[in-house]
Amino acid sequence: MSERLITAADVPALLAGAEFFSTSAAGEGIDFAGVWLGDILDHTGPVRLVAAGDLDPGTACAAIGAMGSTTAMAELPPSGDEPAVLARSLEGRCGPLGAVLPLNAASVNALFPVAAAALLGLPLIDCDGMGRVFPLIHQTTFELAGLSLAPMAAVSAGYDSLLLETGSARAERLARVVAQSAGGWLLCALYPTRVGELAGAAIPGSMSRVLEVGRVLLAHAPGRPAWTGGPAQPPWESGPSPDGGPSWESRPSWHSGPSSESRPSSKGGPSWESELSWEGGPFYEGGPFREGGPGARRVVAPHERLLAELTAVTGASVLGGGRLVEIGPSVRQAAALFPGNPVGLAVHDHDSGRLIRIEAHNELILALSDGSLAAAVPDLLCLLDRGTLRMTGPGRVTAGDLVDVLVVPAAPLWHTIPGLALGGPGAFGFPLRHPKEASR
Repeated sequence: MSERLITAADVPALLAGAEFFSTSAAGEGIDFAGVWLGDILDHTGPVRLVAAGDLDPGTACAAIGAMGSTTAMAELPPSGDEPAVLARSLEGRCGPLGAVLPLNAASVNALFPVAAAALLGLPLIDCDGMGRVFPLIHQTTFELAGLSLAPMAAVSAGYDSLLLETGSARAERLARVVAQSAGGWLLCALYPTRVGELAGAAIPGSMSRVLEVGRVLLAHAPGRPAWTGGPAQPPWESGPSPDGGPSWESRPSWHSGPSSESRPSSKGGPSWESELSWEGGPFYEGGPFREGGPGARRVVAPHERLLAELTAVTGASVLGGGRLVEIGPSVRQAAALFPGNPVGLAVHDHDSGRLIRIEAHNELILALSDGSLAAAVPDLLCLLDRGTLRMTGPGRVTAGDLVDVLVVPAAPLWHTIPGLALGGPGAFGFPLRHPKEASR
């Protein structure tokens, strides 16, 4: 058995990890979901997080996910009755649900399935169908594996309920219209199936990965004493940390304010200069990042320590980092079907002098390095703000900010020919071949 419990104490880590996997744009403004989920877990108790293999293969299950505007969700949040409405809607077609799983373990959809599992008293399966955020509900590995999206149940902020029996693309169009007309969002239960069908269709371990990454981010949140214990190590599961610091439960909240002991940055957190650590030995003269005389050690800035841990946990690579020099319109407009706000960002990489241009719709789509395609969907692109040590995006950054660009590889299913057709650059209107596809 590979079961663990998700409790109210895990919500800050869930929230931080959900922001990381939201491709930096779609994770903005989701704090309300953390407050809502924490209150639910305080009342219902913990949720069982289980691997699909730990359940009977015949168990009925469905993916839970919200679609629409997170701003609308924050203004008109769920009441808590929605999961029961969804379960009743599907019961007549699929029988009683025995488990739920996330449609995508990112942004608010990393938290809503936990709430649904808690309110329904069901286990949550440790998997998802995207591994990130995609704009359309059928851009999933479930779709690639041939699972049917329908019947799809949905409930709105105003308790409008619908059950759709149609094709995947048409379900997206119909549900989007309903969401816009019924409060701005829908909570959905879709891809109803049996647990045994998830093998090869779902991305395993997604929720565990969100929690793990969230703990790494929390460990580096402003207000926590800098860790100077040597090379990056995986996050600790529970209890006292190896560096002698407080346990995860007692560390500062992900959304805690600026440290009173540090000079605040323009973003409200402590400046990185106030949290420098070094790899042994005294601080040398000459300022950070310069090589000193004999025996001098290189200074390690907080964002470098965080990047080292994030790359170790996720398998990510750092495309570059430096000053954000441009924010403007995207070179291509989103297709009519895609919800989004096309934006272009340009980052001057300090180390190489390259110009990294990032194209975003609602999500970060691709990155060009001096005009050459360096990374693209379905791989996850995300931005780390060096000043706050938080994930950021087009809606939060301003020209002059210092950021790092990370690329997290997508699940192997996304790098198949069908996967790239559904979630690659071409699916977003960019007539480009994915770098891995071009190298074949």
